[in-house]
This record gives sequence, structure tokens and C-alpha cells, in this order.
Amino acid sequence: MSASLTDSSRLAAGQPAGATGSPWTGPVVVLVALGVLGQSWLGEVARASGSLSAPLWYLTLCLIFVPSAALIMSPRLGDRGRVWLTLYMAMALLATRFVLYPNQFAYHDELINYRVLLTILSTHHLFHPNSLLPDTADYPGLQVATAGLHQLTGLSPHLSGIVVLFAVRVVMTLAIVRIIERITGSVPAGCLAAAIYATNPQYVFFNSQFSYQSAALPLAFFGVYVVSVRREPGRLLSIVPGAAVVLAVAASHHLTSLALVLVLWVWYLATRVTRRPVPRLLPLAVVSVLIVAAWTWMARAVIVPYIGEITKNNVLTIVHLATGGGGHAFFSDAAGDKNPLWEEVVSLLSVLLIACTLVPSLLLAVVRYRRLTAAALVLFAIAAIYPAVPAGHLASVTAEISDRAAGFVFVGLGFIVAAWWLRDEPFHRHARTSPFTVARRPWVIIAGLTVCFVGGTVLSGPDWIYGPGRYLVSADNRSVDQLALQAANWEGRYLTPGQRTYSDRVNGSLASVYGNENVLTPLADHIQEGSVSNLLLSPDRTPDQALACSIRLRYLIADQRLATSLPHLGIYVDNGEFQYGQRTSPPTPSTLTKFDDARDAQRLFDNGAIRVYDLKDMPCVPSK
Repeated sequence: MSASLTDSSRLAAGQPAGATGSPWTGPVVVLVALGVLGQSWLGEVARASGSLSAPLWYLTLCLIFVPSAALIMSPRLGDRGRVWLTLYMAMALLATRFVLYPNQFAYHDELINYRVLLTILSTHHLFHPNSLLPDTADYPGLQVATAGLHQLTGLSPHLSGIVVLFAVRVVMTLAIVRIIERITGSVPAGCLAAAIYATNPQYVFFNSQFSYQSAALPLAFFGVYVVSVRREPGRLLSIVPGAAVVLAVAASHHLTSLALVLVLWVWYLATRVTRRPVPRLLPLAVVSVLIVAAWTWMARAVIVPYIGEITKNNVLTIVHLATGGGGHAFFSDAAGDKNPLWEEVVSLLSVLLIACTLVPSLLLAVVRYRRLTAAALVLFAIAAIYPAVPAGHLASVTAEISDRAAGFVFVGLGFIVAAWWLRDEPFHRHARTSPFTVARRPWVIIAGLTVCFVGGTVLSGPDWIYGPGRYLVSADNRSVDQLALQAANWEGRYLTPGQRTYSDRVNGSLASVYGNENVLTPLADHIQEGSVSNLLLSPDRTPDQALACSIRLRYLIADQRLATSLPHLGIYVDNGEFQYGQRTSPPTPSTLTKFDDARDAQRLFDNGAIRVYDLKDMPCVPSK
């Protein structure tokens, strides 16, 4: 499997030597463009009607992915055309995120990272505290690149962020193609692996957002590619390019940098097993540890509590499940909205299909490990982690971690499936009688990729999270409506900036980004969410002025619409809030307006949904 597959893979696919193009290239390019146009049209219809059509949304996505994947596997398309088409498909899938929200970042993680960018642009300094999520300020790689592009070109910060995301998607796609090509010797295998990677649950949604992992992940892949480029033995300075990429990853995202270090060391250990050394891999692995350790030490004040909180929540969840506790409701959000039955079926089929491919692939690796390169062994090991991705959905807390792991795992899956499909020898030693053997007909791989693409996208979240529509309570993008933006923009114009402010998850993010307020959070301000959330969620009609005094609160932002529904993401404010995990009904309307009766509390703003209170005249709440 480590031998060159270029000629044999072409023969396996029926590709004649010297094939350069296909008459279907033009129609496929048009279909992909129509898919992006269809997504834009759906977004406009959803804004007008209040509802995004899920079947049409998936259909237009498939209009981009399926024809592209089919042509990538065409025996008449040359290697260069294959790479360009793979890149075109990746860019089109990324474009679907921005045609739905063309003029703003709407998701929670995007708002958090956008706050860091705006702070850099306004202060001209790095590492300024970000109360929404403190660790993002210490990992500003994405924001630094965006700020630089903004200052060089004059593009708006939002548009600059989009350009940077397109750039890193190019890096990600080409890195995957070239890494797999170097291992297998086959460009078709690299392009097929990139198409398979696009089926992971985070590809279309989370890793397309303006978030620090969206930049770090492509850089990590590029770092592996830099190491894989063959170099003759020479000076130790040859590790400088690889070390520079590791530094860029370390400055962009904590977990991705740790994963990159782990991959480099596993790769080195695999070279010891296979006795096929990679020049300068060990020095780079050592340097990567020093770089990541140094950056982590610099950010220890925020990253240690953050990682500790994530670890604690996941351990408690696993223990709760192991002792018979209730798990996460599959295909349903916390407010009770369910996915259609057909989506459940397709997603389960995708998991089953991947598992059926994974099992014989790993058996093959065990049987023939002596013939595999060290890099191939590492990718097999990464692919073996796949069961943790669907298993993580047993609980809502672990679902996010498992989905983010998919960004790494599907590189390994892409390799093993591509190497199997374009094999020049039987995939299994008992190929003629083994139930694992599948005829290599184009429609088989295309059908499988389509099921995995749709199923993986279903696993990334409920239907409402993909685009605009009517307002939903605590639903990230669907909670960022005109009323919420109106209030946030008013706060930015008329409130004193930098004041201690408290609100729900969405309005708090908007108050920080557009109002430039210091929104109180447990991680940044060490408040006790269980008690402080009483200001918004407690049914007590008497406002707790003593509590507001104790946390030196200046502004309180209350959205009366929280009383209309349970939170779709499971929380109104944050983990540990009042009645966290036990709430069966939303707070009453009077709960969210109780500060109307508070002595010395001034209601500064009211647009019929959101009220902003100024508490500076309360005797115990001094102005900042």
C-alpha cells in the first residue's frame, strides 16, 4: 500500500494513460455554481418567510458535492483537473456559509472571535482580555491575519475574515491532497481523500466559521505536509519551516497544537517500528513540544481553568452515563425540536457505512503492517478513533468534543478508504470470498460518499442552526435577529463602554461585540453562575439588588422572549445557571421584567423585546 499507486490506480479506475479532461467538466462547474446560488436563494426566502427548507438545503448542498465527487472519480479527468475540481468543490461548500449570512457573523463562536479582532483593531495590541471566552485572546492567530489583511487592503473586518477563511480552506484542501498523494503515490487517492474529508460533521458547519480552530486545523495539516516533503540529510536549520508552522498553530488554537505535537511524536515512534526514518522528524518533534509548552505557559492563567472545566464536565458526564444516568436525546434539541425521520435514517446509515469500511481496513493494517510506511500507520491509528465521534453524542456535553475530533479523524478515514478503493491488489487476503470485498464501480463510491456527506452534516446539529429564519430562544444564529442587533447597536452608541454587564448567552455576546461592554462570565470574572443567573431566571418577583451589588453590576440586559420557550441549546445563559438541567418550562414574563420595580434602577432602553437597565444609581453599585 505504500508503493506508488499512480499507474495501477488509473488502471483500476479504467483511466487511459494521458487523460487530461472530461466533457462533463463544464456542466459540473455550472451545477456547483447553481448549488451555491440555490443556497443564497434559500437564505433570502428563509429571512422573508421565517423558515429554512431543510430538504432544499440538503439538496443544494448535494448539487455541489455529488457531481464534484463523481467527476473527481472520472477515468477521463487528469490529475491536474482533479486537484482543481477538488479545490473548487471545497471553496463552493465554504461559500454556502457566507451566502446565508453575507453581512455579519451570527454564530456564538464567531462572535467570540470577532470580539478579539475588533479589540486588536481598536487598541492595536494583542492579548487584551476577552470576557466572553478568555482563552481566545491568548490564541489570536486567526485575528492577527485578519487584522493584517484589513489594514493592507482596506476591506471591512467582516470581509477580511471571510477572505482569510477561504485562504485557509485552500491550504487545508491542498495539504490533504498532497499528504495522501505522497503516501500513496496517487493524485486520485489524494483527491478522493479530500472528498471523503468533506463528509465529516464539522466540515460544512463548524470549521467554516470565523473561529480559531478553523484556522489552526489547516495550518496543522500544512505542518504535516511540510515535514513530509523529502529532503536530503543536511543542516538542522532545515526544520525552521516546520517549526514556523508549529508556532503558527500554537498561536491559533490550544487543542489543535497539542494534537499536532501528538501526531509528530506518534509518527516518530512509527518510524522506529517500521525502521524507515524521516529526516529531521525527531528534532522537529522536540522543538514542537518546546514551542507549544512555552505558549501554553504564557496562556496558563486562562487556558488551564478552561481546559480544566471542559475536562471536569466531560468526566462527570461519562460517570453519569456509566452509572445509568440519562443521556442525550438523539436528533432532538433541548427545546424538543426533532430532526425529520429521513435525516435520522441517513445519519445512522452513514455511521454504519463508515464502520463497515473501517473494520476491514484496520484488520488489513494489522495483517500487513510491515508493508506500510510510518505515515500510513499513523493515519490508520487516527482513523481507529472514529467510534468516539458517534459515541460522543450519547451526551450533549461530550458531543461537541467528539464532533471537533472529527476534524482530525476523517483525514485517516479519507486515507484508508482512498487507498482501498484505488488498490492495485485485493483489499483483503481472501478477497474472492470475503464479505468485505466491494466491486469498484463508480456509482458505489459516489452513493457511499453521498450518504456519508448528508449523514455527517445531519450529525453536526439541528436543522435550524444552518441558516436564517424566525427567532428562536437561545439558538445562536436564530437568536441574532433585528431586535437583538438593534439593542446591541444602541448599546454601542449610548452606553458607557467597558462596564460590568450581565445578560443571556446571545444578548451578552452582542453586547460585548457591538456594545463593547464587559459581559460577566464565570471563566473571566469568577462569578457563580448558579446565583448570578437569578437576576434573570429566578421566579422571585422581588429583584435581588443585594446580588447585583455584590458583583458590582452596572448594566442588566433582559430579553423578555426567553419566557416563550425552553432554550434550544440547553441553556439561557451558561452551564450551572438557575435550574440547570432540571428546567421543564421557561421562566415567566414577570421574571424578566422584575427590575422595572427595583429602587434606583433606570430602564434606559426598551424595543418591545429587550430591556436595558442601568444600576449605577443604586447606593451600593458605584460607577466604574
